[in-house]
Amino acid sequence: METLRAAESALVMAPLVKRYDSQVKDRGDTLHVPHVSNLSATSKTQQSEVTLQTVTETESTINITSWYESSFEIEDIVKVQSAYDLRSEYTSKSGYAIAKVVDSAVLNLYSSLTSTDVGTYGTDVTDATIVAGIQTLDEVDAPIEDRYFVIKPSQKAAIMKLDKFVKADYLGEWNRPTPVKIGPNNRYLWGEIYGIKTFYTNQVSATAATPTQTHNLLFHKEAFALALQQAPRTQASYWQKDLAWLVTVDVIFGVAALRTTFGVEVRS
Repeated sequence: METLRAAESALVMAPLVKRYDSQVKDRGDTLHVPHVSNLSATSKTQQSEVTLQTVTETESTINITSWYESSFEIEDIVKVQSAYDLRSEYTSKSGYAIAKVVDSAVLNLYSSLTSTDVGTYGTDVTDATIVAGIQTLDEVDAPIEDRYFVIKPSQKAAIMKLDKFVKADYLGEWNRPTPVKIGPNNRYLWGEIYGIKTFYTNQVSATAATPTQTHNLLFHKEAFALALQQAPRTQASYWQKDLAWLVTVDVIFGVAALRTTFGVEVRS
């Protein structure tokens, strides 16, 4: 008999963003990430000196101030009378709760983006909306590699209603999956749209309003940064006074918008 598990939202963001775990692993509560500007080319004439360029750089700061824990107790009577390994089951759930916090922290960085938003709150994503978002990234020279699209399940459903993405006769690929069906390598990797890996998750930020404001994201990997100073760890100890096992999972991390023009909020 299998243990019934609670429904879990998709966790997708941590592997998709720039990581700085190693730089903060040992010490410190602030990480300074310098920006490196592009240089220009200058015409050179014979017997003339080169043109020196003065570059004033900026930086992004990642504050390692987020510390979260998820703890529980399993009393001996429960352990003895249960047919299941409840400690293992709840440890998994605590680990998931911690991962969810990290994922949400990255998704909430949408408000730090400075590129022009595309789409309209309360209106489903359209093909034109996606193209406009891609154009925005193109115009700031965000590399085509490592671009990602993260959407609410409701917007996955909306895109599935667009014939050009799901009908083989629009694509001339009668014997192949259509672009939104390629994959998945990950249960939340839905496929690719215009060559961009597309994920869906209930963790996408939404603001309560009329209509609800959903903040889907189209971004390059360097738009956001995540630094896990302490990866999720599990600790357990037996408390004789409670006749129970106390289990705690905790994490220490920081997130920041790194290249604020390399991401677009896709509103719906």
